[in-house]
Amino acid sequence: MSDCARIIEWAGGTHTFDLGHPWIAKVLSFRGFPGSGGSSPAACLARFENQNYTADDIEAVIRLGLIGGGMDEAAAQAVIINHVYGKPLGPLAIIAFEVLGALFVGKPDAISTDEAA
Repeated sequence: MSDCARIIEWAGGTHTFDLGHPWIAKVLSFRGFPGSGGSSPAACLARFENQNYTADDIEAVIRLGLIGGGMDEAAAQAVIINHVYGKPLGPLAIIAFEVLGALFVGKPDAISTDEAA
């Protein structure tokens, strides 16, 4: 698990999301999160910050986060089918924003004023 991992209680269980996993980092470097403003993780984060995200953004962040957290692809897709498709976007956007934001800030206690200087 990388410093970017988040453990979130959701969809009837406790799930680990990790966009910092090396395989996921490779996927993001090739494909990213296509959408308005670009496909980089930063562009996707900006869409969430500006409330300009799409259902595809939410799905991709959650699915890749679950896979990076150790869930196999078929199980991650099953979670998406059962807990993302057709569900209200607001609560899902909060989860996706947390998972994506963790890619930029790491562990909540990992930043010190010495490191930021």
